[in-house]
Amino acid sequence: MNNQSTLLIVDDDPVTRMTLDALLDSTIYHKVFAVDGSDALLAVKGMVPDLILLDVMLPEMDGFEVCRHLRADPLTKEVPIILITSLDDRDSKLEGLTAGADEYLTKPFDQAELHARVKNITQLNRYRRLLEERSKFERLFDLSPDGVLLISASGVVEHANSTMNSLLNADPGCSLVGQSLFNFIHAAEKGYLTRSLDEILLGGRDYVRLETLFLRQSGEFFPVDLNAARFFWDGQMRAQVIVRDISEQKKAREELARALEEVTQAYDDTLEGWSLALQLKDRETEEHTRRAVRMTVDLARLVGIPEADLVHVRRGARLHDIGKMGIPDRILQKDGPLTPEEWDMMRMHPVYGYQFLKDIAYLRPALDIPYCHHEKWDGTGYPRGLKGEEIPLAARVSALVDVWVALLEDRPYRAAWSVAEVKEYIISQSGKHFDPAIVDVFMNKLLAEEDGTA
Repeated sequence: MNNQSTLLIVDDDPVTRMTLDALLDSTIYHKVFAVDGSDALLAVKGMVPDLILLDVMLPEMDGFEVCRHLRADPLTKEVPIILITSLDDRDSKLEGLTAGADEYLTKPFDQAELHARVKNITQLNRYRRLLEERSKFERLFDLSPDGVLLISASGVVEHANSTMNSLLNADPGCSLVGQSLFNFIHAAEKGYLTRSLDEILLGGRDYVRLETLFLRQSGEFFPVDLNAARFFWDGQMRAQVIVRDISEQKKAREELARALEEVTQAYDDTLEGWSLALQLKDRETEEHTRRAVRMTVDLARLVGIPEADLVHVRRGARLHDIGKMGIPDRILQKDGPLTPEEWDMMRMHPVYGYQFLKDIAYLRPALDIPYCHHEKWDGTGYPRGLKGEEIPLAARVSALVDVWVALLEDRPYRAAWSVAEVKEYIISQSGKHFDPAIVDVFMNKLLAEEDGTA
């Protein structure tokens, strides 16, 4: 609250206004002037003064009538009013008191009397308003659906609302006042909360928020959302702590997380089924698929793909050839080399994979590998002829692992290559088929780890 009291001075005489302005200290009082009754009633529309000094002898509307208007207005009906008059008869004073005035000052002013009356009334009015505001706050405090505490600098409870008692299952006759806040806090959080409250009370932080555990009087811990902030109370700085029981909220979050985990597992089980169906159609082994997926994820991690995105890399690698479900068995299972026409058809499998998966929101982040794992660094790949970093990073990783695993295995139309032969081939294709940076990581890090030499 501003330390200055606001005075509304209503007088049509400029000399009187200047006199009051000079007599009343501007460091103590903020003075607003009005020259007649209408001016005064307009002035109080924009503010509620601490005291009104009102001249009786005003033009058009005298001070008694202005006083009656002020008392009829809910905003100003309790603002103290001192009538200023040169009339000293009993009837005038009675009329002023009847109109609602609190005091009389007679012109010419006695300076000491003026100071004393203005000071006493403004202080009493401010104190009354402070009590009213405090009463309103305490009412809101007690009606809050959350637990509310006022905490001293030493961590002692100075005020607690009824909700806080209910949260702690405190006996109706038990008062939390005088107890330490840390009696109710889980031991693991005491150090952090102590430092935070110290920072709040010293002005280093505006507020602190944390999820912690509170202890009921029955000995049972329960989860709460705790918010603490600075609060000025009885002339001293305190910490106001708001405590909300989040047991049901936390239970709902845990149930939602379990449901999401179950749905995710169901999706992944479906992917396993698709992968198995493709293996049966394409004569791949489960070991082949597992190894390709594992190496793709490991290489993706080494080249800097964020951990949170690796789940999409894993799914994409698992389904990298899912588009082959659209390729005829006579081509997939052919023992000899494919004809140019058959190769044209085979090269459609990334497009088929994209078409199979693009409308499944869950798998959309994993599409890069099924759609782009046959693109080449030099732009000669398929299906879109992407070049260099136009090719998604996950697809560049998968392309290298796919070739590595495939060349090391027997196929109907060729025997497996040796590790040395495949390494030589991979190096020869750096900057052509493969991203050179990924080749470097693959040869110098991933294979070293695979061999146990890293």
